[in-house]
Amino acid sequence: MDVVNEDSIKERVFKYYRDGGGKTFYCGYKSLAKHYSVKVGGCTDWTGYAGSGKSELLLDILKNQSLWYGHKHLIHMPDAGTIEEVIGKLIHKLSGKQFEEFYYNENGDRVVIENRVSESEIERYLPLVLDSFKILDPMTKNNSKALTPKEFWRFAVENKKRLGIFSAVIDSWNYMRHDIEGFAREDKWLEDTLSFRNELAERSGLHFHTIIHPTKARKDTNGQTLPPDMHSLKGGSEWGNNGKSIIVVDRDFESNTSDIIIAKAKPNIVGIRGACSLSYDVKKGNYYEFVNGQKVNAQPLRVEQPNNTLMPNEEF
Repeated sequence: MDVVNEDSIKERVFKYYRDGGGKTFYCGYKSLAKHYSVKVGGCTDWTGYAGSGKSELLLDILKNQSLWYGHKHLIHMPDAGTIEEVIGKLIHKLSGKQFEEFYYNENGDRVVIENRVSESEIERYLPLVLDSFKILDPMTKNNSKALTPKEFWRFAVENKKRLGIFSAVIDSWNYMRHDIEGFAREDKWLEDTLSFRNELAERSGLHFHTIIHPTKARKDTNGQTLPPDMHSLKGGSEWGNNGKSIIVVDRDFESNTSDIIIAKAKPNIVGIRGACSLSYDVKKGNYYEFVNGQKVNAQPLRVEQPNNTLMPNEEF
């Protein structure tokens, strides 16, 4: 342990200045832009009730940034399904065509999908997906070999150069092994774990995304369900105290519209607290917004075409 000196910090200070006080990346939605962007070396915690679409929105943002900036992502998403299911979701988002053969509608009727993605399209998109999304084999929740959060983040940092990754994703926190031995209480373990994560993100330049389920539904005085907040998460106030950016996805299932609530945005260059609304196209697997009454799919502020990056479908 030692204090910084000019020789050790000067280059980092000038890089921080030349990056405008930190470098961030646009997510693709104008209404979200002032509230949230993805910071190099930052952390984002995502929450929402089951089926709210938090994983879908995060995958959309990761896909957008792969398309436009060439970002690659390490993802550990056992809560989102098997490896095949996760790949199917990503091909769905890229092709705009559903992967499954059928689905059940709100009335419980079995609906056969007419414009299903073809095997030739899978051949086209699969290598592109695997180039931009480095997928860890999922571990079951009770598997003794399940990773701890620190083990996962260390793996990401140690393999950053080999994999060429920009970010690393845990979905969800429940599927990680929580070794709290040596800590008097779970909140003390969480404080230590999140502090470790924040420092590692800053030093490595990786962005760490984490999806956390609420412990229980919030209710108002009339018994109506309220969106979860920072205190709804397991560990309570420690997420608010030690988290950087915290996003709540609250979905209206009838309209397929979600309120995206930015409960915390840190540092200031990331955005400001607030909320916006995005809608979800079930058939195409992508979020979109309404701008001046017009439906608008995710679009880049500027298009970059790095080598070996994913190409969007025609209507993207």
